[in-house]
Amino acid sequence: MRTLLFCLCCLWVVTAPAQTFRASVLAGANLSQIDGDDLLGFHRPGVNAGLRVVALLGDRWRFGPEILYSQQGAKRNRNSINVSPYDAFRLSTVEIPLMVYYKDWRITAEAGASYQRLIDYTITDFRGEDITADLPLRDNLFALNLGVTLYLTEQLGFNFRWSRHVADIQQPDEPRLRGRGLTLRAVYTLGTGEPLPGRPTPDTPNPNAL
Repeated sequence: MRTLLFCLCCLWVVTAPAQTFRASVLAGANLSQIDGDDLLGFHRPGVNAGLRVVALLGDRWRFGPEILYSQQGAKRNRNSINVSPYDAFRLSTVEIPLMVYYKDWRITAEAGASYQRLIDYTITDFRGEDITADLPLRDNLFALNLGVTLYLTEQLGFNFRWSRHVADIQQPDEPRLRGRGLTLRAVYTLGTGEPLPGRPTPDTPNPNAL
């Protein structure tokens, strides 16, 4: 399924007229946690990187998919005195968000949902022992996403995104666990980039003014 979706994205890029789509390279980091593990706080850093393709639906609206490699999970704060039975969750996923974007001035708001395929994970308990086999997680995960991008130039912007799983990430009959994440990343748009408002110009002097 991942291969099919990736091929569809590539086909879209190759066949669509240049004026109807834009492609971007994304690179940044996640800070994530898991609700229900009692570890508390966004202490798990991870990579978030990939590609985005959007269709231009007028001057302000965009719509399209991303394909990302995304590391998520949770981690005990070393200064914490919580009583969680876990020390860390490390999740590696291939993520495919499908997003709607609304652009105004240099700011673009975004909302959508994503499919995440879990490709690897490790769970350790409070003693540092690997308990991955004792807590099976789902291979297919789904999340809601909200975010905003500030463009500094036509090509370069910085994106902030919040995400949350819509269902438990573990198999049935296990403790209820749902991931949340904060993402900060650079967005580099290929080609001419995103049009930005021009620099303000002084008003033309009124010849009748004294």
